[in-house]
Amino acid sequence: MGADVKGFDDIQKHLRDLASSADPNTFNEWANRIGRTAKEICNDPDCKRIKLIKDEYGKIKFQFADKEAVDCVIQAIKTHLNSMPKTQQVIFKGFTTELEKIKIHF
Repeated sequence: MGADVKGFDDIQKHLRDLASSADPNTFNEWANRIGRTAKEICNDPDCKRIKLIKDEYGKIKFQFADKEAVDCVIQAIKTHLNSMPKTQQVIFKGFTTELEKIKIHF
């Protein structure tokens, strides 16, 4: 009787992802990565179009100057999505949906 090593490796990776996803700083780390990538896409090194703001609870929020800046963040999320732990993927997919709504009403 053999063991499916690949399956075991997948389980271990999933457990590591789950543990890191439970850490509130994990979201902030991914938000910062997405923010940096979005600023590169939008050519916004001075943070005039896309701002990441940390609120009093330590959560990061985005502010946008224009509709194109929202698009840059959506693109950045799509760029990083497959590299994220599963829990973060769900969060940022939901965030993308919200950004699409924001873009419509901008």
